[in-house]
Amino acid sequence: TLPTTQYELEIVAQDMKGRDVGLTGTSTATITITDKNDHAPEFTHSLMQLVTGMTHVQFQANVDEGSTGVVVNLTVDDRDDPATGAWRAIYSIINGDPTQSFEIQTNPDNNEGMLSLIKPLDYESLVFHTLLIKVENEDPLVPEVGYSSSSTATVHITILDVNEGPVFFPDPLQVTKMENIPLGSFVALLNATDPDVLQSQSIR
Repeated sequence: TLPTTQYELEIVAQDMKGRDVGLTGTSTATITITDKNDHAPEFTHSLMQLVTGMTHVQFQANVDEGSTGVVVNLTVDDRDDPATGAWRAIYSIINGDPTQSFEIQTNPDNNEGMLSLIKPLDYESLVFHTLLIKVENEDPLVPEVGYSSSSTATVHITILDVNEGPVFFPDPLQVTKMENIPLGSFVALLNATDPDVLQSQSIR
């Protein structure tokens, strides 16, 4: 971040080779310094792991099965001037989401990445999900910077089991019978299954 981004200069021109008897004219020049993208965004979190000599950031979150919404906020640090294209972050999921159940958007106020679940996940199908997230800036990094223009982090998501009610199949069930059948006659066989296959529960 630049300490001062704008300078105002007063320029004086004097005739008669600058002698006291000469006439003068003044003008004001405004010079604005714009920030260039010379700092890439970097993920920041208390949970870090040293992998092959490099620090890798990891985030963790727990989500109830069947729910949607924001799962975790990913924090980054960028030393460029705030509210500029050199500071604003763009997040993307580059691995671990084959069913496109997640999306990530940038919070315009603090530049955090809001990772959201947009499709409900089933505990019985898969308990653990691992996503690889990349962050980069809106503006390209200047070429003379000698490090990567992006940063990556891993997000570990655990799906929590929620007790679900039995499900009938087929639903709806269509049955056709003649009128005036005797009391106690067989009408239909109903089938219901409990999605909580990992819990010891019986259906009545």
